[in-house]
Amino acid sequence: MIRSHPLLILSFGLAAFAAPAAAQIAAPRTYPSVGAANPFLPDSRLPGPSLWQEVGHLRDRIDQAREAGLITRREARRLNRQTDRIAARSYTYGRDGLSASERTEIESRARAVESAIVQATTTVD
Repeated sequence: MIRSHPLLILSFGLAAFAAPAAAQIAAPRTYPSVGAANPFLPDSRLPGPSLWQEVGHLRDRIDQAREAGLITRREARRLNRQTDRIAARSYTYGRDGLSASERTEIESRARAVESAIVQATTTVD
């Protein structure tokens, strides 16, 4: 009975994998360097209103809700203070250009204020 040797089987297996690499015809491709990513390039989101338009829209919604009696003067002041903080942060960040993370932060804060306005105006007593 013929007995197979594990080392012999392993060497035949390695030779089988090495043969196709030696038979390659095409030279390896070289790709140019792409450089570092620039965080200040525009992202792929669809353009929306500018941050100043969004702040103005929030202030208008707060004023309308207050005049309609849907929110109290105290709630209006609180929401206006939050809107003022968003405007100040937008100005501070915007002096040297907004990065994607700064824009996302400001937009999420504006959505939070918008949500608070909606919640305050739809509360049923």
